[in-house]
Amino acid sequence: MSTYHSNSARASKLVLTAGILFASLAFAQTTAKPGQGASAEQAVDPQTVAIRLALQKRYPNTKFGAIERTPMAGIWEVWMGANVAYITDDARHFIFGHLYDMEKQMDLTASKKAGISNAQASEPSATVKFADLPLQDAIKTVRGNGARKLAVFSDVDCGYCQQLEAELAKLDNVTVYTFLFPLASLHPQAVAKSTAIWCANNPAEAWATAMSTGSVPNSDNRCRTPIEANIALAQRAGIQGTPFIFFENGMRSAGALDVAGLERRLVPVTQQSTGGTQ
Repeated sequence: MSTYHSNSARASKLVLTAGILFASLAFAQTTAKPGQGASAEQAVDPQTVAIRLALQKRYPNTKFGAIERTPMAGIWEVWMGANVAYITDDARHFIFGHLYDMEKQMDLTASKKAGISNAQASEPSATVKFADLPLQDAIKTVRGNGARKLAVFSDVDCGYCQQLEAELAKLDNVTVYTFLFPLASLHPQAVAKSTAIWCANNPAEAWATAMSTGSVPNSDNRCRTPIEANIALAQRAGIQGTPFIFFENGMRSAGALDVAGLERRLVPVTQQSTGGTQ
């Protein structure tokens, strides 16, 4: 290869790299929120850029905000709307919860969330129970005799919700009430998809299809939906993410469960020793 072509190829790579870094910087500046933002120097860090690109490739339906290094080597803090997760370098494994500095006795996650909104950082309200839910605003799915009951606040574009649906499908003799709870800040198309599902001729069937295949009904159908009411209810209850499960016996669970975990929590209330979030 001639010196000219070698230099030309090298220059092209530099231009491409600069373009990627500039685009990522612009994205970070427009999506980061007060209390979440990374500095311009962090935004153009090559490893930060690589993680953002990996996240966008793996999860194209999710809007990612600020991405920052944590004090733990190989672990990154990623914001998705008002939700935060800690991820590995490969953008594959997510940890949802709080990060603590035990030497300083400091909850690092809570301090970040407090910079956004005290209301957003609060725990789900224990005063909202299954009996308080307006079940007429949910999609009802009955399997077997439907004797056992649970309700799920779920987002059609939420990967963990899709995992939960696969586990729910393994249950028998259960009634599942699905409250459509699209998180528009994370999944911009979720509201339109949820509307199409609710307005379908058979919402339960449309929901099952959407969660298993990603296909939603024709969006031409228009009807009144409970979506806004569901969002308001979730906000009053302090629910920040999906899925969130209410069991008829008073137990609750934030996040996806496998079928064994679901079965344990579906035991009648008389056989449970405790209630609350598990």
